[in-house]
Amino acid sequence: MKSTHRHAAAAAGFLALSLAGAPLLAQNRDIQRGGPPNTDTPYILIATFHSPDPKLAVEMSDEMRHRVQDEHSAKELYVIPKASINATLTASGYKPDSALSAGDVMELAKQLRGERVLDGTVTKTPTGVHVESRLMIRTGQQTFTQPLPAVDAKDPGDAAKTIDKELTAASKALPSYTACTNDLRAAKYDQAVTDARAGLTAYPQSTFARLCLLSAYTASKTAPQDSIISAANAVLAVDSTSIIALSNAADAYKAKGDTAKSIDYMLRIYRADPTNTTIGRQIVQIIAQTNPAAAIPIIDQLLKENPSDPEMLRTKWLLQLNAKQYKAAIASGDAYVRADSAAATVDYYQRQIGAAQSDSNAAMVQTLAAKAAQKFPNEASFQLLLAQSYYKAGQLQQALDAARRAAQIDPKNTNGWLFVIVTQNALNQSDSALATAQRAVASGANKDSLATALLGSVAGPAMKKAQDTKARADWEAALKASQAVDAVASSPQSKFYVGVAAYQVGADAVNNVQKLYKGNKAERAQACAEDKVAEDAFSTAAIALPAGGSVSPETAGQIMNALGQYGEFVSQVKAALKCK
Repeated sequence: MKSTHRHAAAAAGFLALSLAGAPLLAQNRDIQRGGPPNTDTPYILIATFHSPDPKLAVEMSDEMRHRVQDEHSAKELYVIPKASINATLTASGYKPDSALSAGDVMELAKQLRGERVLDGTVTKTPTGVHVESRLMIRTGQQTFTQPLPAVDAKDPGDAAKTIDKELTAASKALPSYTACTNDLRAAKYDQAVTDARAGLTAYPQSTFARLCLLSAYTASKTAPQDSIISAANAVLAVDSTSIIALSNAADAYKAKGDTAKSIDYMLRIYRADPTNTTIGRQIVQIIAQTNPAAAIPIIDQLLKENPSDPEMLRTKWLLQLNAKQYKAAIASGDAYVRADSAAATVDYYQRQIGAAQSDSNAAMVQTLAAKAAQKFPNEASFQLLLAQSYYKAGQLQQALDAARRAAQIDPKNTNGWLFVIVTQNALNQSDSALATAQRAVASGANKDSLATALLGSVAGPAMKKAQDTKARADWEAALKASQAVDAVASSPQSKFYVGVAAYQVGADAVNNVQKLYKGNKAERAQACAEDKVAEDAFSTAAIALPAGGSVSPETAGQIMNALGQYGEFVSQVKAALKCK
């Protein structure tokens, strides 16, 4: 029944009925022939059938009781009276003639000493009624079901005649089934197999006999897995929803190493009983290892029963991430941390941000990074992610602020400093970028990485501009930028830039000297000034190029040759004009 309280109430109700007035057996002697049942007579409870039409359901169950009572003496098979059933239902809080679930009807039978239960469904058809029925028994804590053939008849009374015949035929296997279960308890597995086969001889469609045979195979530990699978499939051929058969087949295929087949049977278990959360979780764990996407619908069904289950929410989130269902994974992750706030860890935010990046959802990246940075203010990676998202959105000042926080949190983390430099350059703050690089070097950041960044953001652009314009002012700016970069983080590339830029400045000065040194006094003075510029520039180039020549040996060689020629000219002019 539905609760322990109801079970107790039902039992109390049944006891009260037994003690008040005439005994139940005496009340029903005139209803079922053969006198009172013997102590070993099986009791059968014929439940109210299920139907969209409650009146038809009651009529079908009444006709069924009458038919079985008429066809069987009380000493052969005792039919629990309707009055007893309804009294116990009422005592348990149900309405009389209630159609119960399988679990509840088996509990009702237990309270009324019922060893067997006949249950079913009846629907109207254009020609009469369609009835599907089943015989159920309980062994230990398990309920076993014997589906009976479906019946189409002109009315409930006519249907009851056919069902009784099928019930009688199916019951022939029960003595052998009882013997089989007793042998199983005694670990007499070979005898249990013999008993089960006797039951199949008595009634070839017996699921009870087939299930006992299956149990004998599995309990013996010696039967081949193929025998277990064959026995399980024999049960399923009669009762496709048998959880026991499906479970044994799934285990047998797993033992054989056939994961795909094992999963197939486990899915059939779940479809047969979607409310069984224990089985659902087991299936999810197994299927998730081989086919994550297939496990997600099962999790959704489990979450209908418990929408705030953190374990299932986490599993769904991780499976969606693995299945690259990024948009759905972000939503599931959000539901997960709402159910369990402690789950919002650094790893959680990193995964969520990664999902948003894979989904090309820049707005979500920024939102998640902002939340993560607020929750974990000392985690530099989140500040850096926030800086990157601001940068991509064109919010450069916010990007700079976040990058600076990342660098402050972890001064030895080169990436933080690099992003500060890149952002400062985007804001046309090249001097600030150089100052930042100096602080980064002092903090222990990687010099090579800083050099690459400065070359790309400060010296490189200046060199390109000078090459495009060929203007001396731009070459002087390129020289200044390259020297600044070289002073912070020297590299062969920075030395090469310094040498090339200095040479170009010196070459331009020599051109001017050639135009001025034969002129008037003022022009000769100017020539001396330009000669000094050339001398200093060539000296700078001569020092820098050997260290940067590996960048472009051909260019470096050409400049070094030219420096020798230019150097002699500069010296001659200096002597001729008596330049100081």
